[in-house]
Amino acid sequence: MPHIEIKDLTLEYTDANGGFTALDGVNMAVEQGEFVCVIGPSGCGKSSLLSVLEGLNKPTRGEVLINGEEVTSPGTDRGVVFQHYSLFPWLSATGNIVFAMKRSGISGKRKELSAIAHEYLDKVGLSDSYDKYPSQLSGGMKQRVAIARVLAANAEIFLMDEPFGAIDPKNRTELQELIAMLAAEEKKTVLFVTHDIDEAILLADRIIYIDDKRVKADITVEIQKPRTRASLVGDPKYNELHGKLMKLFYQNVADNIGGEEVVL
Repeated sequence: MPHIEIKDLTLEYTDANGGFTALDGVNMAVEQGEFVCVIGPSGCGKSSLLSVLEGLNKPTRGEVLINGEEVTSPGTDRGVVFQHYSLFPWLSATGNIVFAMKRSGISGKRKELSAIAHEYLDKVGLSDSYDKYPSQLSGGMKQRVAIARVLAANAEIFLMDEPFGAIDPKNRTELQELIAMLAAEEKKTVLFVTHDIDEAILLADRIIYIDDKRVKADITVEIQKPRTRASLVGDPKYNELHGKLMKLFYQNVADNIGGEEVVL
């Protein structure tokens, strides 16, 4: 049984202008411990897909199953990391993580929970920031706290919506390699939305390409892990996959402007 199964998922929104379709008959499955990146042009439905998996939106038609059970609401089995950090400004790094642990049903004395929080802050390279508040942390450090928070809360599934999109290139590279390592160590199932082809190739076991509200390609990344940006440079498999994904994106451009000549 897949860890996540999405069957004929359609999501429609209603507004003053009559509404629109965000997803149209999406089918996909994700296995336990698999790292799947979802890519596609802006407005294709990537973030809408995560919103249904998170339980914030209910399908208009179809269903989403986790371990065979239908998703009907948010749950502690899913941890979410957004592009913007959503930390409580009045709590320290430790306090933010302890709060999430308590909300997930993890019990214990404050000292015990703080020790667990410190363990995960150590894992994300923030051993010197236990008592710092969000206002005292850089963007990259805040995102490290957000990652430590979902790890400490012991969610089975990570839902990540362009989590490194607002991070500078150096910290982005470090965080990409960090999340790949931690997800593998903790055996987490990850659904990671990104617009960055190189990021998807670096991280993913599989890449799902969504366009026009549907899954248009499901591609296995046949490059041995662990991967680094340096190891991908010059790798023929990387070059082939990058070209394939670029062609998918440019086909979308060609379809929109009516010119096959723009396709690589």
